[in-house]
Formats: sequence, structure tokens, C-alpha cells
Amino acid sequence: MENELRKVIIKSDYTRKYPDPLNAISSGDENYNIEHHILVSKAIDVPSGIPKDPNPRAQKKNMDYGIYKEVRESLENSSDLNFHLKNKGITILAHKVDYGPDKRTATIYIGENEGIADGGHTYEIILAAQSNETCPEGQYVKFEIITGVPKDMRTDIAGGLNTAVQVQEASLANLDGKFEWIKETLKDMPYAKEIAYKQNQAAAYDVRDIIGLMTLFNVDKFSDSKHPREAYVSKAKCLEMYLEDPDSYKRLKPILKDILYLHDYVHIKAKERYNAEKVGRAGAMKGVYTEVRKRGKSRLYFMNEETLQTLYAGTLYPILGALRFLVERKPGENEYSWKPGSFEKVKKIFNDIAAELVTTTYNTSQNFGKKPNAVGKDENHWDNLYKTVALHYLSHYSK
Repeated sequence: MENELRKVIIKSDYTRKYPDPLNAISSGDENYNIEHHILVSKAIDVPSGIPKDPNPRAQKKNMDYGIYKEVRESLENSSDLNFHLKNKGITILAHKVDYGPDKRTATIYIGENEGIADGGHTYEIILAAQSNETCPEGQYVKFEIITGVPKDMRTDIAGGLNTAVQVQEASLANLDGKFEWIKETLKDMPYAKEIAYKQNQAAAYDVRDIIGLMTLFNVDKFSDSKHPREAYVSKAKCLEMYLEDPDSYKRLKPILKDILYLHDYVHIKAKERYNAEKVGRAGAMKGVYTEVRKRGKSRLYFMNEETLQTLYAGTLYPILGALRFLVERKPGENEYSWKPGSFEKVKKIFNDIAAELVTTTYNTSQNFGKKPNAVGKDENHWDNLYKTVALHYLSHYSK
């Protein structure tokens, strides 16, 4: 029998197992011997070749969109090693599990119609990161291997695991027409098709990314002393604010395209301006810029550019949030506009102070052990960057 089974060996730093409650209440013709095996393994050690026979959802080849982009970014973030806490992991239905003497290796025996029942996308993302050499040594993933499941239960279990994932609130809001003005505003832009408004839609971004960027510039919600850290910390919170007060976001309609452009512009120009004005290379700043990609370039859709390096989200968002000072709602008007009078002047102001903003960001990063996640959450850092923009504008552009 075992000769007919596929063997997969998984290394595990932490291992435990327990019997299923059904075993205790089974009787007669329904005697169960179901066991759960929990393994916590380094993502870089996850083996290829695990079948996905029970999984009712086909894994999409393009993983660079929506929620899967978030999973990939979380996995590849070497400064935030809690992937195993954010991701529910991979569930495998198998025939049996044998452990090595030290219980640090597990041999999984997988038969017909067994394999990955849930977490197939996570599995493919991990394998892709291994292939691209972007999988950090310190990231972990949780496996749950369930053995002894009767054949007539496997389909129901696999289907239940997948359909148990709640439909995202953004998808429901889309059905209610909550994002129509965003679609209308961006419909003629080349990147319009790269924004997903419903679950599993293939796109580089989902609507929560757009709402998060708008939150950075929402001067109704955030003042000179209250900064939009929510844009970095919680997309769910930004969506909640949007749905509670959509009018404050709709006021950004005249400058929405500019905001998206700024997202990419800061990625590129911050480094260029720093390198032109300072002694040193911004790209070498660990904890501020990602490592140079070994394979391919990152696509910046809003500018239609490519780059080998980008700012971490934790270092990008406070810089973008500081530019909120340049947004205003003039007396008698209902929509926001650029305080300097044009988007070209906004870009010029950023170019003038980009090197200073990068320097401040690097210093903050140093204080936090080069951890961009800590930078993105630090209120004082957001405040310092905001004051830098305000001081420059008031000194050079205020009448």
C-alpha cells in the first residue's frame, strides 16, 4: 500500500499532534481514527511536489494581484518575520505521517485524491519566492496535516475550508455601487484594469490599496496633529472610514490621479534626489529601500515605469502622508485641490525636500534597528515629515 503513496518530507521546527473529537464519539460503522498534525516550518524549506487534488479552487498563475500580492509581500518582508501569524497556512489531507527520531522531519504519505485541501495559493507563492530567491530565512508557515479522513468526507472538508473564507467587505461594497465614482474617475487611465474591485479579480492592486492612498490625503479626517497611520497599519480600517464617510473621500476626485502618480513618483524620485544632493546611495539604506531585485523589476503601474528597488510600505507611507499638507479645500468649494496651485508645483516641492525626507526616514529606521514596519507605525516620524513639508511650503510658497 505504501509503495502506491506519494512521499513528501517536510522539515519542522515545531511539531504536535492530537486526535479529532469525532474519534471519541464514533461507533458502529462509523469508527474514526482522524488525527491532526501541526508543523511549523521555515518557508524556505517547504518542499515542491505536494499535490493539490482535493482543492476545489484552481490556483491562478498570476499571483501579483489583490490579496495574493499582500501574501507575497508579507512573506518576502525580511524585516517583519510574522508571516506564520498573519497567514492561516496550508492544510493537507494525507494517508499517514511518520516522524523522524528528533521529530524535526515528517514524512507525509499522500494517496489518490489527497494533498493540499486549503492554502494552495500560499503554497504557490512560497515556491515562487524560493525560485526567485526572495524568501527570507526567518519566515515560517504552518502546516496542518489531517490523516484518517474517510474518502466520502474529503470533498466536503476541502470545500468547507475554502468556502469558509468570508467574502471580503470590499466585494460587497462594490456590489452596492460604493466605488462607481472611483471607476469613473480612472476609467481612461492605462492602469484602470489593474485595480480589482471584487474578490479574486486579477489585478495588481485592489480597491483597498486605492482607498488607503486616498486616506493619506484626506484632510477632513486628519489634521496637522493627527496623522493617517491607518493607511499603513490597516486597510480594513481605511475601508471602514470610507464606507462611513464616502463624501470626504469623494472630495479627492479632482486630484485622485495625481495621488496615484505620487505613489510611484516618490518611489523613484526620492532616491534620485537623495543621490544627487547627498554623499552616499539611498538604495543602500537597509530598512528604507528593499534589496535590489535579482530577477526582473518591480512594475510601477501608475507611472508605467519599472524599478529594481522600491521603498518599503512602512517608509513610503509616512512620506506620502506628509504631502497631505499640500492639500486644501478652498472656502466655498466642496472638493480638494492642491494648495500650491498645480500638481507640477507639488512635484517640485517634493523634489526640493526629498533628500531631507529620505534622511529623516533613514535616521528613524536606524533608531528602530532598520525595521520599516516600526517606522511606519511611529507617530513622531509621521509628525516630523509632515512638519518638514509644512515648513518648506510656508517658507517658500506662502504669501
